[in-house]
Order: sequence, then structure tokens, then C-alpha cells
Amino acid sequence: MLVEKLGEDNLIKSLAERFGGRHSRLLKGIGDDTSVSVQKGASALLVTTDILIENTHFKRGSGSPFLLGRKALSISLSDIAAMGGQPLFFLVSLSLTPGTPKKYIDELYRGMAEVSRESGCALAGGNTAKAGSEMTVSTTVIGETPARRVVYRKGAASGDLVFITGAVGGSALGLKALSSREGLPLKRVPWKESVRRHLDPTPRLEAGQALAKARLATAMMDISDGVALDLKRLCVESGKSAVIYLGALPVSDELKAYGERTGKSPLLDFALTGGEDYELLFTSPEKNLRKIAALSKKLGLPMTPVGRITGRRKNGQTVTVLGEEGEPMELKKLGFEHF
Repeated sequence: MLVEKLGEDNLIKSLAERFGGRHSRLLKGIGDDTSVSVQKGASALLVTTDILIENTHFKRGSGSPFLLGRKALSISLSDIAAMGGQPLFFLVSLSLTPGTPKKYIDELYRGMAEVSRESGCALAGGNTAKAGSEMTVSTTVIGETPARRVVYRKGAASGDLVFITGAVGGSALGLKALSSREGLPLKRVPWKESVRRHLDPTPRLEAGQALAKARLATAMMDISDGVALDLKRLCVESGKSAVIYLGALPVSDELKAYGERTGKSPLLDFALTGGEDYELLFTSPEKNLRKIAALSKKLGLPMTPVGRITGRRKNGQTVTVLGEEGEPMELKKLGFEHF
């Protein structure tokens, strides 16, 4: 079977089945935002890796190498945030085309260095190789957290509310703006804040750690492939189903303005199924509403309830989306699929 027919989730499932053997120090392998292994004492080691491929995940002309470096490290840090962890070290592997200027590489690493300072995550090594016609940037981040504080995808319980940090859909609008720039210099591309969110996402490390420390999140993951698809993945791991309210999704003022200008609702194609927001999606019992509101105020970061875990999965149904008028919606896609 071709990988495009198999699909990403089925590919990952087949790999999990093949490498299903357990190691005494491995608490969680395939199936969450990072692997989790036991260190000496009561700490758990978190390890995650990501890859950005030229002309698949980025185009050299759509943003600076500095921003590409920032994004490459930030998206891996977002996985650490989703587990409630503290990043420690990172490794970088680059495959470079022979004609890549040294200045481009310097700027790429300058972006990583800036995020490294912001997050306290130190470069520990890496690798380089010659590429054919397209370069790749791969980042691996190693973090830790007390084992008892790790927040998995699998902990959602019936009746839990579903929350989202920040706003969603901005990155998808930024990608649309970049894709239709028609030769405009980057500084003249419209929807600048959304473009920034796409090129330079913010990993929610502080929020993830605070939610884990206060034991407010029963399950958590970051939003990389779209709210609906990532909520489905959380539900699958938890053995539950969920309902999500389209009109409750938090969006930026710029995305609202885009909707008003075009006369189209930005909620479905951008906020619900658009990817690469790198906000946190988490579940929590309704009794924690006040505590979450207080934490949201303390961090200066919105944490919006957008749905509810409804119970055990039935007949393969995982996520039900209710439209702005409360009507059930049929979706052609839930989010971004890699294959």
C-alpha cells in the first residue's frame, strides 16, 4: 500500500505495533507529543523530534532564515510544553544543498540561538549532510519533568471541558497570505500578525508547566495539525469522544477582520482545521474553571473552553462539531494530513 493511501495515523500505528516491546525505563513511546522515560530519582525524561523540509514545510523566499531557525526549535519546544515539561538540551541535523550561502546558515542558527536563550534550552550537538535539491532542518529537544506531573493525551475523562490557549487560525491565514503574495516583499504582505504567527510560533512552555504543576489538565497536546484533528487524536488516546462548539473557538482580531472583509466565516477553514498554531489543547473538570481563569489572568494568556468530553467512543465517532447555530456539521477534513 502506498503511504498516501495508508495515511499518517495508520503509518504511526503500524510502527507502534512493530516496535511494541517495552523497556523498563520507557513510560511512553509512540502515541504522544514526546516519549517519556524514567531518569534516576523521580524525574521523567522527555524527548521529541521534528523535521522541516524545503518546499513542503517552508520556502526559502517566504521568510528569513532567522525566522526559520526560530520556528524549527519552537515547534519542538511546543511538544515539551504539551507534556508540562522543562526543556534542557536540543540537537540540530541539517541537510544542505551545496549552493547554500554560509550567511544563510549563520542566520538560521541565530534564530535558534535566540529561542534557545528565551527557553533556557542549550544546544548539545547535531549533524550535517549534503542534500539534493531541497534542504531539511531537524530538531530534537530533550526535557524533563517530575514523573508524577507528566500530562499525557490519554487522561481525558467524561464530562471534562476542552480548553484552548491563546487564539487559533492565525497561522493558517498567515500561510494563505504568504502563498498569494505574488512577488510582494515580505514587509508588504497583508495580515502581518498572522504571517508572524505562521513564521514565528510561540511555544507555550510557561502555560504547560503551570497547568501540570497545578494538576489542572487531565490530558494535553499542542495544536500542530488543526484543532479538530488534534482533538480527535487526544480522544483516541483517551478512549473518549468529544463535542466542540465552532462559535466558541478563540480567534485573533486580525482573523475576525479577514472574515468581515471577505464575508466568509474564518472559523471552519482557519480556526477549526487550520494547522501550525502551536497553542495548547487540554481537558479539565468543570470544577476547575475558576482556577483556570485565575491562571489565565496570571499568565496573561487566554484559556478558552471550546467543547466537552462526552463519553466513550461509539461506532468510530470521535469528534462532533456543532456549528454557530448549534447544528451538527459534516467535515470533509479535520485538519492537515501529512500523507
